[in-house]
Amino acid sequence: MAQSVSVANTGAFSQLISRDYKKIFFDEYSKQPEEYKVIANITTMDGAYQKEGQIVGLGPMQSIGEGQPIPFDNFVQGNDKTIYPEDFGLAFAVTENMWDDDQTGLIKRGFSELGKSAGLTRELRFWDLLNSGFVTTNRVGIDGGALFSSHNLVGGGAYSNYASSGTALSYTTLQNALNVFENMVNEKGYPRPSKAALLVCGPSLRFEAENILKSEYNPDNANSQVNTVGNKGLQFFIPHFLTSSTAWFLLAPKGDHDLRFINRKQLQLKQWDEPGKRIAVFQAAMRFTCDFSNWYGTYGNAGA
Repeated sequence: MAQSVSVANTGAFSQLISRDYKKIFFDEYSKQPEEYKVIANITTMDGAYQKEGQIVGLGPMQSIGEGQPIPFDNFVQGNDKTIYPEDFGLAFAVTENMWDDDQTGLIKRGFSELGKSAGLTRELRFWDLLNSGFVTTNRVGIDGGALFSSHNLVGGGAYSNYASSGTALSYTTLQNALNVFENMVNEKGYPRPSKAALLVCGPSLRFEAENILKSEYNPDNANSQVNTVGNKGLQFFIPHFLTSSTAWFLLAPKGDHDLRFINRKQLQLKQWDEPGKRIAVFQAAMRFTCDFSNWYGTYGNAGA
């Protein structure tokens, strides 16, 4: 079936060809910062897929008696995962008349608009790592679980990096989350503490986050108790692409967590004329994916 193509023409955009309009309110804003880059470990892939494996290292040394043989330990092979890039694209078409008669110059900014569309796509896809991090619908880790869940360890047992019952962001709930980081274990169940560096939450929690982390004293205590949460060096970041107004997250520094933006092919912009139709087509396409294998260095709370 032939694809339906929407073509910008003079009949559809009368405001752009008339000299009677002194100002056109376009979807305009200054270049927005790329928020995902604050969090994302940006990598590349060079094929149609990328396979990732898991090897668990050695345990602690064992006590031996004088003259006794030294016991052996070995690596343990864990799970594996395959990551595939996704294709994204968008195009628009314009008639020659529309191009010639545009009195505003907005039509000629099509490539700029495609660039903004690409930027929005990157943000939406990356922040979905957190937005859908409590379910297995969109992606799973190397252990087959959601990013924020109870994770089965290769050596047996499990560890949870989420609040099983969502709770509002507060001084106390943030303390509990920091304890989750301090008590993290490796795949054999031995301590693997991680340092939380960033509290991530939406704009509606900005002032609560600032109150907790920037106050000299415990904001929940009237007895001038020292703020033992705010002095841990934890910072906060407010992205604008979280879908929940109450969810909040803790992340380790970049490199100590596995939330990745994986480039396969950078944004490509192309333009061509449709033969015999006096129509110009502008196209943008790119390939990437946002994914993770390991959950370490992350904590999620769905909020209240």
